[in-house]
Amino acid sequence: MSAAKRLIWEAGPGLGITFTIAVISFLASSMHPSFDALVISIIFGILVANMFDDREIIQKGIDLALKVFLPLGIALYGFQLKFAAVETRLLPGILVVFVLMFSISYFIARGFGLERPLSLLLGTGLSVCGASAIVVIAPILGARKQETSISVLSVITVGLTGMLIYRFLPEMLGMEMEKFAFLTGTTLPMLGQVKVASLVMGKESLAIALNYKLIRISALAVVAVLALAFSGARERRFHVPWFMVVFFALAVAVNISEPIASLSGAMRPVSKVFLSTALAAVGLSIDFDSITERGARPLIAAFLAWGIIVMVVYLALSVVV
Repeated sequence: MSAAKRLIWEAGPGLGITFTIAVISFLASSMHPSFDALVISIIFGILVANMFDDREIIQKGIDLALKVFLPLGIALYGFQLKFAAVETRLLPGILVVFVLMFSISYFIARGFGLERPLSLLLGTGLSVCGASAIVVIAPILGARKQETSISVLSVITVGLTGMLIYRFLPEMLGMEMEKFAFLTGTTLPMLGQVKVASLVMGKESLAIALNYKLIRISALAVVAVLALAFSGARERRFHVPWFMVVFFALAVAVNISEPIASLSGAMRPVSKVFLSTALAAVGLSIDFDSITERGARPLIAAFLAWGIIVMVVYLALSVVV
């Protein structure tokens, strides 16, 4: 048997389980806007992994899935960074909230004794676009699988909590539609959560909130550059992985070329399936002990940072006429 055939044979069980989880997660995400395929994949992967007494039979498939699908998914994610569609007049307010969210999240996490990569992932997930941002930034930082999974689970928990709470804020606090849309679009981490929460005040609120969220998603390119610079400085060398080169190239191309931009809709689900497969592999590599050994510190840090930002934004909006 050739080396290639042997690899496929040995990796088959792990690849099959990983891809099955990804497809199920992708289909499940279409059931409700708040369901994210990446989050479902990693949770499903963790649950399935802990059913195995011996994971050796699936380990080669897991490793191959991470090696192949993670870089491909990140590279194709560049199709989603459409800067031309954002309204520039919204930039100042969003930039302030973005910087505060990232900085406060990072320093609070460090104050709780969390590792630097995990702290950066929490800040990135909360300030940009949740699980997608974490998955893109994690390999640049050299984050471990446990740090990726913990940050994803912490950020999604915060986001879902916020999505449930926000629906009561307009009536409780008497918030105007524009201010509620700003709060929703700038402080909830994931796109689906923004959609569900902002729709409470109607389709106009949804449209405005999505504009804010679009700008935050576009900021992922900036965070990726900073992460590359940080990684290069730490290792005393500057190395840009091939998938980040493609990521940036597509991000530029989709904004300057109409033919390439027209491919964005078709490539978005492909990227999501690839990233879902990678996160399923991450989940399959994790056991509950590796998550619980840090205790509740990452989740508490994420909630504390998010709560501070929400209060600051609300107080700022309260003084705006």
